[in-house]
Amino acid sequence: MQAKAKRTLLSQRRLQQPRLRYIKHLYSVPVFSSSQHNLAGSSALIVIYTQGLSTRVMQKIASNSQHPASVFLNENEISHRVCNIRWFNQTSEIKRCGHGTLAAAKCLLAHFGFCPSHFISNDKERFKIKRITGRVQLQLAAINLKKSDELNSLSDVFSHSIKATYSTAYKNGYTVVLFKNMADLKHLEVNFTHLVNVHNNAVIALQIHSINKNSASAYFRYFAPQFGVNEDTATGSAVSVIAPLIFRLYGLNKVTLMQQSPKGALLNYTFSSNQVVVS
Repeated sequence: MQAKAKRTLLSQRRLQQPRLRYIKHLYSVPVFSSSQHNLAGSSALIVIYTQGLSTRVMQKIASNSQHPASVFLNENEISHRVCNIRWFNQTSEIKRCGHGTLAAAKCLLAHFGFCPSHFISNDKERFKIKRITGRVQLQLAAINLKKSDELNSLSDVFSHSIKATYSTAYKNGYTVVLFKNMADLKHLEVNFTHLVNVHNNAVIALQIHSINKNSASAYFRYFAPQFGVNEDTATGSAVSVIAPLIFRLYGLNKVTLMQQSPKGALLNYTFSSNQVVVS
């Protein structure tokens, strides 16, 4: 069944036969879905390969995939405690990908009965995997933001009025945008052409609702046209930015996050000791 899926997928994409010999397994793995809330979540193509698969071929495979992320793991490393991981979207390599990493851990545990305790990216960032009663969770180091002055530059990007902005860096980081009203983020309109021209970070639009002393519900959308994707469907890595900001603003360390992308996603997290655990 799996071998048939491999031949069908790759032959349709016109990959040359010599490239196929490096690919051992292919899996499509869903994450962050919720039937209760009618949220489809996202998925990742997990590619387990033997030594010799080049970056160019990885990008070729990802370019021909319908998945938001294609994840590449070396077969010789998946049984180790630490395993290298790479992620690609249709146009470029991804710097960090939470949903792809969680999907890789779920895939290995389901199909091989084991998974590494850590994945490590090309930038040497470590992604810790926690196993609890047959389930896997992704642990990320929190990324703290500073209040930034992006109201003027982003005011023409969004249809809602901006209340405040927070950024991790000036370039190649994250900017979180809070809005003045509580309008549904599903109806937020975005001028992607303008966003590319005026801002260098991925942008997280965030709304926080149902706040009490113990918990809250929050809604967000993730935009990164500068990095090859106008809007991501389910963004696990964004939680490493959202969690410390919500704790800073409201003192809450446990929040249910709904990503209001077209497909929708549900992300639960806990925040403690500058670490975020996502499931």
